[in-house]
Amino acid sequence: MPTPSGNRPTGASKANTNAPRKRVAVSQEPRQASDDAPVRRGRAVRRVSDLTVQREKLHPAKAKSGDEEIIRVKTGVDRTMLVLILILLSLGSIMVFSASYPSALAERGDSLFYIKKQLLFIAVGLGAMALASIVPPSLYKKVSIIAFAVALFLLVIVLIPGIGISNGEARRWLGLKGTPFTFQPSELMKVALVMVLAWYLDRFRDAVLDRLDKKKYILYGTLFPCALVGLACILVMLEKHLSGTIIVGMIGVCMMFIGGVHPGWMSAVVGVGGLGAIAAFLAANPYAWKRITSFTDENADKLDEAWQTTQGLYAIGSGGALGVGLGASRQKYSYVSEAQNDFIFTIWCEEMGFVGAVVLIVLFLLFIWRGYVIAMRAPDTFSALLVFGIISQVGIQAFLNIGVVTDVLPNTGIALPFFSYGGTSLIILLAEMGIVLSVSKHSYQKK
Repeated sequence: MPTPSGNRPTGASKANTNAPRKRVAVSQEPRQASDDAPVRRGRAVRRVSDLTVQREKLHPAKAKSGDEEIIRVKTGVDRTMLVLILILLSLGSIMVFSASYPSALAERGDSLFYIKKQLLFIAVGLGAMALASIVPPSLYKKVSIIAFAVALFLLVIVLIPGIGISNGEARRWLGLKGTPFTFQPSELMKVALVMVLAWYLDRFRDAVLDRLDKKKYILYGTLFPCALVGLACILVMLEKHLSGTIIVGMIGVCMMFIGGVHPGWMSAVVGVGGLGAIAAFLAANPYAWKRITSFTDENADKLDEAWQTTQGLYAIGSGGALGVGLGASRQKYSYVSEAQNDFIFTIWCEEMGFVGAVVLIVLFLLFIWRGYVIAMRAPDTFSALLVFGIISQVGIQAFLNIGVVTDVLPNTGIALPFFSYGGTSLIILLAEMGIVLSVSKHSYQKK
């Protein structure tokens, strides 16, 4: 006989209590709130101390039996990543001063010239990082196409004589007349390319991963993303910036690979297009080809084309196991050219020794590991790809720089992130770190 509602037998009540319940996404306000978990009406959000707990329904294809809900805890920025960033930035600032004061005194009459400007760049960069960490990842997704379009526009106008500022063979900078500040559009393109590829690979995810429709995955999953990378590389190459072109291309390949682009077709397109473009660049720019031939020639003139690399190796070798001591480098006295820029790692090795070199490499590895952890915990595909691309960019650039100064790779201008002197690169790098920290706020989740 049916039992009226509210007068159920005790046994039925217990059976109902012990039966497994299907967890569903919460869309109504919580029934009860404790003193330390006040309820904000209108949303399924509970404040627990300084944490925000949000319940999100899993995609049906990913939901498992009895587990259709995750609890995502919105916290502050990832403290481990923030500490690593500040450590690298602090060590870099110290080395900029140590490596630059002899040349600053000789060329500018002020031994603090470079470090004062670097501290100004750091102050601006930290402000950009703080601002970027406040912006939610969803907003970066909305402005991805705009950022890429702006970067393309700046790369075009920097090539116009009278607008772009040239330095020797290269025309890579924009600046206002009468001011000492310049801007390098290729640095903006690095992060803009990461953003637009993250947007594209998220927006056309199904087409990129579809292996049943060959026409679709070749068109959407290979040609279109490769076209975005190729366009960026061509414009950077026209600046006669080979190292920047290589970095942009490697960032694009990493993004496409992790985003699910068909590896075979991607390798074919990138291999043919990339090798052809590099060959054309070397043919049109003899100075770049000379760097490669001097790298492969053991008898290259150590007083001419191989001067900087040779002096950098002398600096590394002079450091020994424990280094000559902070500030005591001898090679920075007009031997290693521009010691505060691309070859700053050699001065670090001379002053801090083999142990210091290993410590710095480990710090970069920890930075990369923590960044990938944040990417894997990201709340959506776009955020995950965005963080993966930014961290990969820093890792690629760091280890290419170390490879160049240790004569493992041909000598080309590649800055060491957080260490090399520079305004545009450092400010944009710290803004990128702000983006990573922004995603990290949403990257802690519990089932």
